[in-house]
Amino acid sequence: MSGRQSSLSLSHLAFLALIAAAAIFLNWSAISASTKLYNLVVVVPVGIALLLLVAGIIIKNLQNPNKAAPKEPLEQRANRRATLIDLVLLGLFAALCFGLTTVGFDIATFLFVWVGIVIGGEKRWWLPPLYAALFTLFLVEGFGSLFPFPMPLLVL
Repeated sequence: MSGRQSSLSLSHLAFLALIAAAAIFLNWSAISASTKLYNLVVVVPVGIALLLLVAGIIIKNLQNPNKAAPKEPLEQRANRRATLIDLVLLGLFAALCFGLTTVGFDIATFLFVWVGIVIGGEKRWWLPPLYAALFTLFLVEGFGSLFPFPMPLLVL
């Protein structure tokens, strides 16, 4: 071994292992329940994509040497801000999941995408609502054509 250490912490590795285990279990459970294509059209590809992402993250981190912690206050502040933005987006995702049944799939998705784009740093005032509306329209119509069960909608 060359003496290099991975930049992947043990907590991140444990989280990736948990994601991989959940993806494997969900795929196994879905395939055991029914091998009909309409039952597996989303679950299996998403599970495979998750496993590929986990493998890619681990491989990339094993190839890169361990990076030293940022020393400059400006760098530390930027890292704290990025972490805070990640936590806010995670909270927004939780609100989206809650809002799917309370305000409807369309409104919850529209608000999540709009606020996510604004948090991401978009400065043009007209672009976030336009993109959110188009994304929501295509998502609702796409899911509506893929899955023949009613989703709670408020507008669409």
